Amino acid sequence: MSFTLLLIIGVVFGIGFGFFVQRAGFCIAAGLGEMFAGRGKRILRLLLIVFIITSAGFMISGYISPELGLKTIGQIRGLGFYNIVSGLLFGAGIILSGGCILGTLRQIGEGNLIFIITLVSFIPGMALVVYVLDPLLEKGYFISNGEGAQVKNILLSDLMGVQPVWITATLVIGAILWYRSVGKRKPTK
Repeated sequence: MSFTLLLIIGVVFGIGFGFFVQRAGFCIAAGLGEMFAGRGKRILRLLLIVFIITSAGFMISGYISPELGLKTIGQIRGLGFYNIVSGLLFGAGIILSGGCILGTLRQIGEGNLIFIITLVSFIPGMALVVYVLDPLLEKGYFISNGEGAQVKNILLSDLMGVQPVWITATLVIGAILWYRSVGKRKPTK
């Protein structure tokens, strides 16, 4: 596939995705906040659609082209103090910025130029993650396998003793059923 064709596909996809995000008012962070407040059925349905499409897409693409370098399905990083610190920093960043990167880009696209400050602030924030937090996390993610060797990753499929495709398929089917149940309204009499 030529670079020009890839560029055209990328631009068309980007414009289409941007249109979808803007029309839907989609922001993952704001949607999670709405869901915890009990008002987020619309956002929950959108997140389920995103989960279903991406999970099925990654599963299928792994069979079509394994050399794409996609991560193994069901990979779990280690547990520990750094996860709590990272989660708190991420949550504080979402609160301070008023949303996630997707919501920030949507706000800028709608003409809310104050979010340019938020967008520019993502650069040092990501540098902090890559150069400070990731090295700390890597140190905390080594666990012993009981035989004295250090193992970096635990795979959910290994813990459960099943193929990764079955885990993904089960989660996708569960998300489809959940999506259908969220949309149903109780009949009025």
